[in-house]
Amino acid sequence: MKQWLDKIFFLQREPDMAWPMGKKIGYFLWRFLVLLAAGISLGALALIFAYGNYSWGVFLGYFDNLFLVTMNVLPAVLLLFLLYGITGRAWLAFLLDGAVVLGLSIGNYFKLIFRDDPVYFEDMLILREAGAMAGSDHYALFIDKRIVVALVCWVLGTLLLALLVRGRARGWKRRVSILLASLAVSGVLAPVYMDEDIYTGVENYEYLNQWSATQNYISHGFLYPFIHSITEMVETPPKGYSEDTAEELLAAYTDADIPEDRKVNVIALMREAYVDFSRYDIEGLDTSGYAFYHQLEEESYHGDLVTNIFAGGTVDSERCFLTGDYKVRNYRSNTNSYVWYLRQQGYTVEGSHPYYQWFYNRQNLNGYLGFERYRFLEGDYENLTKAYLPEDSILLPEIYSDFQANKDTGKPYFSFSVNVQSHGPYTTTESYSTVDYLTGDYTEACKNAMDNYMASIMNSDVELEKLIDQLRTEEEPVVFILFSDHLPWMGDSNVFYDEMGMDISGDTEESFLRHYTTEYLIWANDAAKEVLGCDFVGEGPTISPCYLMNVAFELMGWDGPAFMQAMDDLQEVFPVVTIHNCYIVDGVFTDAIPAERQDLFNEFLYLQYYWTNEFIFHLEE
Repeated sequence: MKQWLDKIFFLQREPDMAWPMGKKIGYFLWRFLVLLAAGISLGALALIFAYGNYSWGVFLGYFDNLFLVTMNVLPAVLLLFLLYGITGRAWLAFLLDGAVVLGLSIGNYFKLIFRDDPVYFEDMLILREAGAMAGSDHYALFIDKRIVVALVCWVLGTLLLALLVRGRARGWKRRVSILLASLAVSGVLAPVYMDEDIYTGVENYEYLNQWSATQNYISHGFLYPFIHSITEMVETPPKGYSEDTAEELLAAYTDADIPEDRKVNVIALMREAYVDFSRYDIEGLDTSGYAFYHQLEEESYHGDLVTNIFAGGTVDSERCFLTGDYKVRNYRSNTNSYVWYLRQQGYTVEGSHPYYQWFYNRQNLNGYLGFERYRFLEGDYENLTKAYLPEDSILLPEIYSDFQANKDTGKPYFSFSVNVQSHGPYTTTESYSTVDYLTGDYTEACKNAMDNYMASIMNSDVELEKLIDQLRTEEEPVVFILFSDHLPWMGDSNVFYDEMGMDISGDTEESFLRHYTTEYLIWANDAAKEVLGCDFVGEGPTISPCYLMNVAFELMGWDGPAFMQAMDDLQEVFPVVTIHNCYIVDGVFTDAIPAERQDLFNEFLYLQYYWTNEFIFHLEE
């Protein structure tokens, strides 16, 4: 075999210096073309995972646009040449290139299936979380035809390259040249990958909905949107922004203190994946589990919350509520929030989340947002229960206990907690509920998932009723804020929503809002109603999570910081602002800001950016 290969000039390990120039050029051209083809093949393999469980037509649609295909295969090609320059061996470079490209692609594939959410570049910062989730019983990894085909091609490609590009690229000058050329081309292409106008100009929406952030990502393949998502990690100011302009806008308002006689206690709870399914007229669904929630709604100021997320990404709603920002940013240091404001006003600020502190890096980020103390599973809730996801029967009594403990300090109290009671996914192979919540012509998997979900809702509301009953009798004034982060996971590719006739496709205004809408309510005990002179009853506006604290402050008669006051005015025009380029403007649902409101929306963006980047709450120790 070796002797036979040695007879073919372009398969030799090194060119013979005695060869004529044309033969030498042919030799190196052959090696270049083989490596090019190998890189293209890896980029193409990545595309077979890019569309997740969406239509096969999405995959075919990629190849209708040469530019789109090129942008998806070039990263694999350039990485291959880069690794070849480093290692000098084609087969090893291909092996390493495949490990990166296919590893990321398969990871994206699983995340799409389990969470209907793609892999962004920022996810590289939370690989620990991804590993923990992948290793849990709730997300069972599997091997299917796509994965088998990709792995076989990767192995065969490695072996083939060992034959077609033999030996090692010798001489440091040659390898450095390959390395520098790869870096130079990458540097030239980087602005193209980052350019938002180019990115949004690529269309592959025949089988997808551009209003969905996930589907918009999928429409661009995988490697292209993955690299483009670097732009979301780098905070860039909106067009036309200047710090002076933002400060001038903010100067129209004055930071206001909370009057001492109006400093009531505030307890906020965000419930994981809680949604009132009784709103959607699902045939055969027993909605008795919402009985107390409906009662509490009647006693509260309540409305709809249009979030940025679906079935995952909990921290988006969480941090929009706490900061007043309409989207999650990268928190790497102390960041303005309403938590800092309340702390500045003399409040004890703390909270609980009975899950791992490293998840979403909460142990650090909650400190950046101003919390003095935050309780997690580690060293705390793990001592109270052995459950993987501690139920509200554990969490809610602790919330009340912490409130009680604060009374000795003489300080007003603010707490914000996130439960895990109804966190998905929900077992589909069997029902753990004693009640058949979903009956009728449905698959067993759908019935099991809904039974398990509704049972968690019932348990959650039982514990909520206990907490509210305790707060009713409190002599201390307490305002209670309750909301949900997003709709629950209901089967891969939302198959159970389809079964139940609940259209969340996003193809229409109604289905888009259904896809992202949860509920909120603001309740107060009698002591708080008396102190604040407000009955806390009625129908509130449909808003984004960034405005929920505004609504609560208004009910309590608090003006808040200057930024919040500015947002109050803007909320009247833009009550719903999403990361999906969908808005409610002047009461009208739209996918574009009207020209006559663009200047005002720019002010919204300027103030949001300033608030996020110019920290103002420097507290005295």
